[in-house]
Amino acid sequence: MKLSMITPRACFLAAVACLLIPASFAQARMVTQIIPTLTVTEEYTDNYFQTGTDPFEEWTTSYELGFSVGFLNRRSQIYLEYNPEYTDYKNLNDRDGLDQNASLSAACQLTKHTSAQADISYDGHDGNNTGESWEHSASASIDSQLARTIQTSLAYDYSNSYDQQVRTGDYKEHQTHTARTSIRKTFGPQNSMGANFLYETDSYKNSDADEYKSYEPSAFLTYWLTRMDGVESNLEYVGKKFDTIAGKDYETIAGDIRYIRKFTRHFDGYIKYRHYISDREDGDHVIYHPSVGIDWDITEDAGVSIGVGILFHDWDNANGDSTDPFLDLNVYKVFNFSPKGSLYITASSSYEESDEEAASLGYNMSYQAGCYLNYMLARRLSSHLFGSYELQQFKDTVDRQDDTCEIGGGLTWKPLRWLQVSANATHTNYKTDAALRDDYQENTITVFVRIIPERPIRPDDVLSRKTLEKLIFD
Repeated sequence: MKLSMITPRACFLAAVACLLIPASFAQARMVTQIIPTLTVTEEYTDNYFQTGTDPFEEWTTSYELGFSVGFLNRRSQIYLEYNPEYTDYKNLNDRDGLDQNASLSAACQLTKHTSAQADISYDGHDGNNTGESWEHSASASIDSQLARTIQTSLAYDYSNSYDQQVRTGDYKEHQTHTARTSIRKTFGPQNSMGANFLYETDSYKNSDADEYKSYEPSAFLTYWLTRMDGVESNLEYVGKKFDTIAGKDYETIAGDIRYIRKFTRHFDGYIKYRHYISDREDGDHVIYHPSVGIDWDITEDAGVSIGVGILFHDWDNANGDSTDPFLDLNVYKVFNFSPKGSLYITASSSYEESDEEAASLGYNMSYQAGCYLNYMLARRLSSHLFGSYELQQFKDTVDRQDDTCEIGGGLTWKPLRWLQVSANATHTNYKTDAALRDDYQENTITVFVRIIPERPIRPDDVLSRKTLEKLIFD
């Protein structure tokens, strides 16, 4: 049966039937868990269309009947969710309707040294009305250890989405395809070298200036001269071609070298130089970037790296040469300050040619930083607070700056093991210099009640960096 043929009545009967099925059972060393859910959500926003003038208030009530199925054994995990949702609008009655939402994720240890993962997500929100957004996505990856010191990976990501474009603020449908592969070799306790290759395309349902194809090979080397002194270098190439506009194609070569001095086991200092050359049809752009900084407790996905430097710009077009201070950030850290609470912090910065949804705007400098705090106030009452800030500066084809600040928090109460009540509030403040977009502020309040008989198999206590950034920035 096609998802579009499933009726609200059928969804309700399926959910009721799931309530009568035993929640979990074990068979042939496979743990299987079926969990039905019922969620009723009430949401209020004081600026539904996110406009700078004449804000439009809206109340929506959503009814979600769904289920999740998990399969878990020693070598593989499979997790399936299906959550049809009916949304009732107080004012925009023509948008009332049933949305189909489904996802499938799987992980498997194919051999002793090879693992594979795959995820598929279908978000069926109607995209015909400006302001709605949806995304259907799929991804797959294989990681393999060819030898004791050689690791490889191969990954593919697909997305078909209808969302707000950065450049214009309009909602548009587009598809992205990303394929990447990498190889890494370690030699010695801390030394490593490797190479990566990425190919990406972005195409729109209707022809758009931001459509492109991109090729990005890169390589890196880390070598410790002594136990306390090391050198790290990176080299990358980007070749981007635009499908609909002439004169925008470019090639970029960037490389850096960094001297590292280890002060303690978990604390380093560094001196770094990065050189950036963009060969463009409308004029070359060169950046000279010296910097100094520190690394604290750095691992592959966690730690704090902060550097201070200056970008010296040399433009071969109408843009005048300039200098910009630059804060080099790569931060992701979890502080478990008590058994009841955890604080997550994340921050990053970059300067590069723009990619998705703003590719035609050219060179941009960006920062993003955020934090997320959760804390158990009582045995059945938990709280969370979060804040985020994003800055994008476009200095090539336009002189534009976008600032987005968001703060929020909420409470979750579990009066019974199977009953959850939550209330959340969020304030968003968006400012831009773009002529095609408006500044706006929005306040959102959400209250939902969820009936869930049992906790899912999938662990969700610790937020990964990817999950955290999607939660506070998207």
